[in-house]
Amino acid sequence: MERAQRLRQILETKGLTLFRVSARSAQIFGRQSGFYVPHTLYGQLMSSLPTIRQLFALSLITNYRLCDWLSVFGFNLDATAGLQFRIPRRHTTLLDSSSYDPFAWIPWFRERESDNRSARIAPLRSLLARSLPKRGGELLAPGPSRFLYARVGEDDLYALGAFTPGTIVRADRERAADWALTPPSAAAPFFLIEYGYGWTCSRLIPLGKDRVLLHSPRFPGAERELQMSTEARILGAIDAEIRPLLRLIPPPSSPTESRLTKPHEPASNPTNLKDLLQCSRRRAGLSFRCASSLSRSIANRLADELYFTAPSTLSDYETLSQPPHHIQKILTLSLLYSIRIDDFLRVCHLPLDGAGTEPMPDELIPRIHPRLERRLPEIEVTLPKYTGVLRSLFEEWQELPLFLRHALDEVTCIKNFSLSDAFWVGGIEALLHPRLAGATLVAVNRRAKKPPRLAPPGNPSLYLLLRRDGSYVCGTTLLTQGRLVVQVHPRSETRSFQFREGIDAEVVGRVTAVARRLFPASADASHPSHTRERCTGFLRSVARISGPTATDD
Repeated sequence: MERAQRLRQILETKGLTLFRVSARSAQIFGRQSGFYVPHTLYGQLMSSLPTIRQLFALSLITNYRLCDWLSVFGFNLDATAGLQFRIPRRHTTLLDSSSYDPFAWIPWFRERESDNRSARIAPLRSLLARSLPKRGGELLAPGPSRFLYARVGEDDLYALGAFTPGTIVRADRERAADWALTPPSAAAPFFLIEYGYGWTCSRLIPLGKDRVLLHSPRFPGAERELQMSTEARILGAIDAEIRPLLRLIPPPSSPTESRLTKPHEPASNPTNLKDLLQCSRRRAGLSFRCASSLSRSIANRLADELYFTAPSTLSDYETLSQPPHHIQKILTLSLLYSIRIDDFLRVCHLPLDGAGTEPMPDELIPRIHPRLERRLPEIEVTLPKYTGVLRSLFEEWQELPLFLRHALDEVTCIKNFSLSDAFWVGGIEALLHPRLAGATLVAVNRRAKKPPRLAPPGNPSLYLLLRRDGSYVCGTTLLTQGRLVVQVHPRSETRSFQFREGIDAEVVGRVTAVARRLFPASADASHPSHTRERCTGFLRSVARISGPTATDD
């Protein structure tokens, strides 16, 4: 749909014309303000897009959400946040785990009547079948999430050894105080810490008088003593990880830029754009030249030159108090410096929730899922009832990281990742490899079917094998003289397996990523989105914007 035509239709739903909107914006903000919406906007849309401040004015006047207005003009914030996984990082960085559109349709599943429910390892497609999509808000916990997500950097000396670069770790904020109760040991939990040089994942050694030591068993010279609340802040205990075993994104080719950073106050909360950009760039360990080079890769990925930002322009942004003119520049800065888009707009006095509050109807915004081809039946406001693998996932993980859905290729290291590439391994009892301990799901590249003859040092070749009896085995696999040899961990009570290739067993594919819990969920935890208040309130909002909605078959 043409931009001008879509804008006209949106305004008509509110009984507005562009002339009235223009007059209203002049009355509120003034004609000389950047928020002023010109009455010639239809013609301008043929060559340019509205600025972020003009979209804020449209959101305020129409009462439609600013997030939806951005989507109308091609800026899906959820999809844009997925690009943060394509940027190589030397420093550990916080991830933007926000779900900006709770009314987006999410592909969903139902339990199959399968004989594989008791299997230790099973293809996820044999346990789950496609169902009608659900709104994202039906799957999200109410209120702020208790979890933070971070991505381990190439130079995180305190995390290396326990985590590989590129690993996504989850930190439980409710367990942030556990550092003072856990004695230092090889089995002690890791914590996500903010300190003067950014973020890190580390074990902690209490030293008394609110002092801690960042512990690095691999690099003893890197250990650092910090004062709590002034030099360090514990964000949470790391309780889960999604570990890539391969690389789709190459590591940074430029030399480390840690020397360019300067310590800052960890508890600082920048209230203006200049301080936010400067502080975030330093924590990311980027120079202007390196950040500009990364912006080139974003522009190439999105085929839009406006996402590229020159080094001089990046420098200028740290001296200005107003947001960039082009929305593409705002998104680029958020991606480069690991700034939540909502936080970026808030310091610019343009909060996503500070203007319109009403979601746009589905027919006015590109929100319908591609597989949704028929009108959906009316939904009954009832509690979701999950059994089998879905119930196990909810109980074990306590929330779904929906923000990962736009980056599954990068997270799993599999191009065009699909449900057929995911395998349930929650029933594994024998420890064949330490990286499978506590694992729930693994991603398997079914096109990689040739195990090596010798195990690469430091890079275990985990493969999934299908035995002739229909069961699966997963472990470090070598191919020697026509035999598949599955090696086991030295501490495992299970002996090694040997199969004749193509006769006793065949290779399903190579394991490229593992999702696992590092310690079990608390016994009293339950999935918050199962509460009646959450379902009732959200689904009534859905009914207002689209009438009939989705339910499971």
